[in-house]
Amino acid sequence: MNRKTILIVGAGVSGLTAGIYALKSGYHVILLEKNPSVGGLCTGWYRKGRYLDGCIHWLTGTNEGNDLNNMWHDVGALEKDTKIIQLGSWGTFEYQGQKVTFWSDLKRAEKEWIEISPIDKKEIKHFFKMVKDIMSVDLPLDKPVSMMNPFKVLKLGLDVLNVWPSYLLTMRMSCEQYAKRFKSEAIRWAITHAQPGAGNLYSMLFCYGTIASGNGGIPEGGSKAMVERMKNRFLSLGGTLKLNTPVSHILKKGNKAVGVVTNEGEKYYADYVISALDPHYTLNHLLLNQYSLPKFEKRYDSFKKNPTPSCCMVILEAKDINVPVPYSFECEPFYVGGELISHITIRNHNYDKDTFVKNGKTIISVLIDQYSEHYQYWNKLYKENPMKYRLKKEQLGLLVMNKIIKKIPEMQGNIEVLDVFTPKTLNRYTNSSRGAYMGFLFTKNKGMFTHNGMVKNLNNFMMTGQWMQCPGGLPLALSQGKFAIQRINKIEHIKTALSTNRVYKKENA
Repeated sequence: MNRKTILIVGAGVSGLTAGIYALKSGYHVILLEKNPSVGGLCTGWYRKGRYLDGCIHWLTGTNEGNDLNNMWHDVGALEKDTKIIQLGSWGTFEYQGQKVTFWSDLKRAEKEWIEISPIDKKEIKHFFKMVKDIMSVDLPLDKPVSMMNPFKVLKLGLDVLNVWPSYLLTMRMSCEQYAKRFKSEAIRWAITHAQPGAGNLYSMLFCYGTIASGNGGIPEGGSKAMVERMKNRFLSLGGTLKLNTPVSHILKKGNKAVGVVTNEGEKYYADYVISALDPHYTLNHLLLNQYSLPKFEKRYDSFKKNPTPSCCMVILEAKDINVPVPYSFECEPFYVGGELISHITIRNHNYDKDTFVKNGKTIISVLIDQYSEHYQYWNKLYKENPMKYRLKKEQLGLLVMNKIIKKIPEMQGNIEVLDVFTPKTLNRYTNSSRGAYMGFLFTKNKGMFTHNGMVKNLNNFMMTGQWMQCPGGLPLALSQGKFAIQRINKIEHIKTALSTNRVYKKENA
């Protein structure tokens, strides 16, 4: 009866994680979510009886024995019987008829690349050395650096020091810059199209290394199944979940957060309030624009120098044919949100046949890169002319479908658009500023960004989520959710391993 209450706004991965670890620490937890289902950006939905996945392309932390894997199991995202699907490659990229594949088998990939361009042998070997260097560093994300055991901090420092030349080069170089080192135009094209163009070389190599190491598998059932397991873990621990409950603003008493008011005027009181929403939305709406985070706002306001990735996505049902996952190819250029697009990347979801294949038809998705600067196009169109907005989405779906048919003629008559979403869709569903699906990207000029989630002059309030540490994504949403509870536990003098229910109070001196 004397347990303190933590109220969490937003039941995405970070909010669910915070809720689960708070329950493990002995708190009473109320989790409020504006949508009819949990997950936030980690979500899936149904169209015409088919499940469509809007998030997981791979999940970092699927190898057993690392911090992330232990945490995914702690929160129920992964369970003992969860099947992990390992992809054979990070993708095949075709340029002028030449295919370059990022095989998960690095020896195979290196050998094949050298066969494609013997003149680039030295640089190819260096490329794969850097992949191995970067994948050798196991990122410790189970607690904030300030709370880490000194020996673990030392080990992390030594691990990074061992691969420092690769780390230093890749953090300060864009993929476009690096690609110029190769004579092969096909390899250049592959390197510059393997990830959104604004990211730096480190990000690309880290992602590739994650797949190659087996630490980036895909949980069978996709995003929705994963967050439903997290929801069930939260409820099984005694948490209270309120769906369809959008929050209007934070309740305060003096300089202390004491609860929230919903859009319906209902009040919930708590000892601590955590916002697991986008920080910009939190500051401007939940906190009524009365507080600031200069470190965050400086980056947010300079959005061209500090890009955040968004996208349009076209999801289709198509004949299940044998194409690489994913498969990227050139196409006649077209504009999306004011950005010129000259390639299509197909992701065939048939690697998970029980989830995505039905009656010989598979689900394929096409992600089209958009950034902070493109959001205004979609937002303005949606607000000024909703009918034109819907028409633009339909036109984009048909355009992408026809480009796929042109490249793969056997798709003619065997492909149908099921859904299209835009940066505005992401914004409407999750309150994500400018429709971003991740936080600030690593670029050649901008490196690490971290924030402890505290708001100056407001006690008992904290923010969590992927925005607290760039570049965001599911692993950082997970870790930041845990960090928020570890910080509250420190304030409350509570010690817990946060993987068991063993909790005890620290004796006062």
